[in-house]
Amino acid sequence: MRHLRNLRKFILISLVFVALTLTGCSAVDFNESEIKDLSGRILSWELASRRNSTKNLSPGDYAIDPVFKGFYAALGGEAVLGPAISPVATIDGVVKQYLAAGLMIFDPTQVKSTRFSLAPLGLELGVGEGELLGKAYQSGRIINGYLVIGDFLTTYERLGGARFVGKPISEAYYNREKSRIEQYFENLGFYKLDSESKVRLMAYGAYACDRNCRDQGLSSGIAVREPILPQPFLNKIVELGLPFVGKPLTGLHYAPDGKQEVIFENLVLVADANNPENVYIRSIAVKVGDEAYGLSFPSDSQLDFFYEIKDGMGYNIPTYFIDYMDQFGGLQTAGKPISEVFSPEPGVYWQCFTNLCLEFTIKTDSGEKLGPVPLGSKYLNEEFEAVRDFSANQQLDDLDIKVWEKNTFVASDGFQEIHVALYESGSPLENFEPLLIVTMPDGSQRKAYFQPSDKNGRTSIGIPPIQAPSGTLIAYRICLALGIPDEPRCVGDNYLIWDSD
Repeated sequence: MRHLRNLRKFILISLVFVALTLTGCSAVDFNESEIKDLSGRILSWELASRRNSTKNLSPGDYAIDPVFKGFYAALGGEAVLGPAISPVATIDGVVKQYLAAGLMIFDPTQVKSTRFSLAPLGLELGVGEGELLGKAYQSGRIINGYLVIGDFLTTYERLGGARFVGKPISEAYYNREKSRIEQYFENLGFYKLDSESKVRLMAYGAYACDRNCRDQGLSSGIAVREPILPQPFLNKIVELGLPFVGKPLTGLHYAPDGKQEVIFENLVLVADANNPENVYIRSIAVKVGDEAYGLSFPSDSQLDFFYEIKDGMGYNIPTYFIDYMDQFGGLQTAGKPISEVFSPEPGVYWQCFTNLCLEFTIKTDSGEKLGPVPLGSKYLNEEFEAVRDFSANQQLDDLDIKVWEKNTFVASDGFQEIHVALYESGSPLENFEPLLIVTMPDGSQRKAYFQPSDKNGRTSIGIPPIQAPSGTLIAYRICLALGIPDEPRCVGDNYLIWDSD
């Protein structure tokens, strides 16, 4: 405690010196038209990066938007899905981009494993007609009532199964006109020419996008120059001052909680989707700021303002910090204090509030300095980028696999039924296909895939009779692979073979 008091005295002396010598810390004012122009110029990096990434492309082709690069590569890239045939578009916070073979979707408001997906274009296009082939094939797997033939099954599984390909919506057909075998799925279509063994994807995306995506020239992939920030966000910047919020690091986007969001260098502005006119500062300091200290007693110094949190304890805020924050809305802008003044490094002192942290630097080239810590940059890297990283979205920390048997025990000539429910962060996972691994009495293993899980995250599978002595314990595992490829997550259980006399 004595050490903290000595540190506080040193800080207060320094602050008094600064308060007497500092010429001013007032915000720079911008009018509305200047803010609009500045927001367009500062955020033009996004457009410039797209222009640079579209070099050397043929007419009608577009660069894969950065948000989709990991997802696109994981599914095989251009060699499998074909090129991008449209610029990226954001509709109600959902990011979309057409490929020759399909439509990529990124929805940040979904749980991690379902943020990236392919649109069910197959349901819109209808099913081809031709000679039914399914009964002629001895290998394959029945999914959604259709046989996915062996020729297509490997590709189906490699692309993530029903999760990304979608469930089959037709049997395999022979298209005599095009001399190829075809099979339609919800999100992608497969075909194989008579003259080759390679499985290719139908042009779902090109068909669905139609002429709007065909040979429009490179310039159509570049967004029209217009003010990027909506009026309510511009008004908030005018209110706080651009030097206080810092330069914009992103355009307007939807965050995982469904809020409209713009990340700035020092803070993050958000608005509720149902009340977009009310723009406020997101509480990010608790997430990305330094760990808050414990509550303190009021200091004896008249140069401190004490903010009580609970039972006479709270945090001491230097009045110099209070005077500075009053220029920008005071504690209503900064939020409640969550720390005392502390020193992350020699000559630098921080104090954090729920929405931002302030930094006082004693020695700089231009003298002392007080201003916000660039927490927005840290939030961008730790929160925003992670949400848009395909690999990061495959690493589930809150996956819940619930398993139960229809019967606690079955006779040696009886069928067993295994049920599974899949959840992520409490939300059901649809179109996932767990793998059942049953260990037989002789130590061998039998494997079979469940049907794709339904909208409630549920699926089931039957186990044929297992001839074994009464009292035999049958162990099994349920495994779910999340990535492409990925080590599966497994849970185990067992049931009993019991023959009554």
